[in-house]
Amino acid sequence: MMKYVNKKHLVIVGLLLSMIITGCASTETESVSDTEGAQVNIAQSKEKNITLAKAEEASNNLDKAIYYYIQALELDKDDVEILCKIGQIQINLDNPELATRAFQQALTIKPDHIPALAQMGIYYLENKQAEQAKKTLAQAVKLDQKRLHINVSFERFIALDNQSPLLAYNALAVLSDLESSHDYAREIFELLIPISENLALIYTNMGYSYYLTSNYSLAESYYKKALDANSTFKRAKLNLGLIHVRTGQYNQALQLLKQVMTTAEAYNDIGYFLLLDGRYQEAEYFLQSAIDLSPSYSKKGNINLENVQLYLQKTKNSSASP
Repeated sequence: MMKYVNKKHLVIVGLLLSMIITGCASTETESVSDTEGAQVNIAQSKEKNITLAKAEEASNNLDKAIYYYIQALELDKDDVEILCKIGQIQINLDNPELATRAFQQALTIKPDHIPALAQMGIYYLENKQAEQAKKTLAQAVKLDQKRLHINVSFERFIALDNQSPLLAYNALAVLSDLESSHDYAREIFELLIPISENLALIYTNMGYSYYLTSNYSLAESYYKKALDANSTFKRAKLNLGLIHVRTGQYNQALQLLKQVMTTAEAYNDIGYFLLLDGRYQEAEYFLQSAIDLSPSYSKKGNINLENVQLYLQKTKNSSASP
């Protein structure tokens, strides 16, 4: 998942963040070298450093933005908002270890800080720590709903606003679906639809929720809504393709899958899905076609094809037995 990140940048940021966490701070103006060797004057005020950080961030100079945010943090080590800004930039740089350290430090200072909880929950989920992810995400959602319910009875979800951690809501809904709490997951997805900027993702997740309960008609309708929102969204095309396979619409499935993979891969994936679904005769045709189209599938495809033919032979022998 890591993008290319300058190693010198990681070392400097790691050392500076370590200094902050262990309590080293300075309020005097001094001159230091930035990541490219140029001289940088450390501003005396927290606000000045934040202003400089935001300017560098707007110019996509993320290493310098982090540098100034860290200088601001040295002047106020309990500012969880700055820690979260550092963490968010490190996420954008695909450097989860330093991002996690920043969010964890924020939670040490303020355990009920919703953005930090949301980011930690997503981190746990991405690292397959499902129980910890669910606990952390549920806490973030609960605190956000409490914030929204100031003058409302806390009996059900209330509409979200631009401060709500939308990714945390979505991640909690996905986890709930996987635990068969489908109604709860769908209620969360419905909350996200009016406010989310990534409707393709939300509609696709809603479609998958209905797919898990074998409601293929509704699943298909949500996948189509996802593609209406973003015609290039790969997951929606893949999932809709599998719906077409399950309902026997092989030509439609093939056309969709060919938009996101090679023709040989599309034939192979349809064949493998049919194999798992116990439709061996159809699987044999698609797997053989994948092998014929691409020699690279000869090894993997032949193994799948041999399994299909073995099942077909067993079925034939069982039918021939008196």
